[in-house]
Amino acid sequence: MAGIHEELEPFFNPKSVAVIGATTRTGPGSFNVMENMIWFGYKGEIYPVNPRYDEVLGRKCYKDVRDIKADVDLALIAIPRHIVPSVVKACAEKGIKSVIVVSQGFAEVGGEGKKFQDEIVETAKRAEMRILGPNTLGTHNFFDNFTTSFIPIEKRDYEPIGVMCQTGLFFAGFPRLKYGKIVDVGGICDVDHVDIIRYYAEDPKIKQIFVHLEGLRPGRGKAFLEAIKGAKARGKDVIVMKAGETKAGREAVMSHTGSLAVEDKVFEGVLRQAEAQRVRDYTELQAVSHALLKLPRMKGDKIAMLTHHGAAGVMAIDILEEFGLRLAELSDEAKKAVQELSPPWLPIGNPVDIWPGLMGGPERMHRTALKAVLDDKNVDGVLLSIHIADYSAWPVGAYGHAEAIKELAPQYDKPVIVVPVGDRQEGTRRYLENVKNVAVLDNLREAARAFLALLPSA
Repeated sequence: MAGIHEELEPFFNPKSVAVIGATTRTGPGSFNVMENMIWFGYKGEIYPVNPRYDEVLGRKCYKDVRDIKADVDLALIAIPRHIVPSVVKACAEKGIKSVIVVSQGFAEVGGEGKKFQDEIVETAKRAEMRILGPNTLGTHNFFDNFTTSFIPIEKRDYEPIGVMCQTGLFFAGFPRLKYGKIVDVGGICDVDHVDIIRYYAEDPKIKQIFVHLEGLRPGRGKAFLEAIKGAKARGKDVIVMKAGETKAGREAVMSHTGSLAVEDKVFEGVLRQAEAQRVRDYTELQAVSHALLKLPRMKGDKIAMLTHHGAAGVMAIDILEEFGLRLAELSDEAKKAVQELSPPWLPIGNPVDIWPGLMGGPERMHRTALKAVLDDKNVDGVLLSIHIADYSAWPVGAYGHAEAIKELAPQYDKPVIVVPVGDRQEGTRRYLENVKNVAVLDNLREAARAFLALLPSA
């Protein structure tokens, strides 16, 4: 019996695809899935199916999927909804085991749409076929150059992140969420979140799983919990964003996908049991995802902060406390190292205001202060709120902060989060982008949320 990864792999990396409803329209605004597949670099066989054409994009076009003589791994159906049930039956007769239904207007709208979906599900069960959708953008796979998206997605760098969502929204990605694989489960008549979590858990290319959830099918709550636990047992971090927290939100979920929204308090308890990270918006998602991929876990919850601005230190105290984090009590050795380079009138505590000490030489002060807190056994993580803008004739790096971070941070098993200040940061951000144990985030709240994700129990 095939494992879940082998069973669902044709949705992400098929050897051959039948595009049912293929169109000859091309270019911007054409929503041509087949054109996007070719442009993105898919090397498998593509069989267009549409009784209106003899040829599509230089390939023979078939009147019926059953006319294709070769084996077909995956069928992609993008046709009016009333035709879909009969076409799914044709796919079953052809022996196709994986089908994506892009078409809309099924169970989420009720009535006749619900009847169509029930018929599709019955056919799939009899044929031992897996169905993704309906109302889905399908899948996108940067590792293997495959896409079923009817919107073209450009090639880019990607990370070992597997995304599952109930919307095409996440296909565009975010600056710090460069997924490697994504699937839109859509209206969930068959393949659901549980299946995809299990698939990603078995995928050696995936290290982090992000789940966007609007609702679960009835009776799948326990399986959802066990799937997350299974992924965690394989060393994968799991991040979950659940929509429909309010009554109005749950009603909107039903109209969007036809899914049953989960009561929020129940869901919160499930995630706590599974030790999954919960996020509530894109900003929080990116901070947590980036931190988990880039930074080592903390041994405790004590943070040391170095700042060029006393006001940033005051703000950080409030924000860290809000997130349940503590400011570390610095050791005498750490205080002494910083005090020796600071004016005698400046008391050294935590947060550490290193700006006055920069007057005696910024490079020396940055290196000394950073090494002092990294050496300190009382410190589990380091936060830097520093001015890195190149606003003057001084070149980027003249302060010595970037060099100190690049030299010292990789030597310690502690996370270092940099929150830059200033409007011209591109040079320093690029310089620190790939430094081991370092993440650059946009604000103190993002930094606090990232540290929270790195706690031992998180």
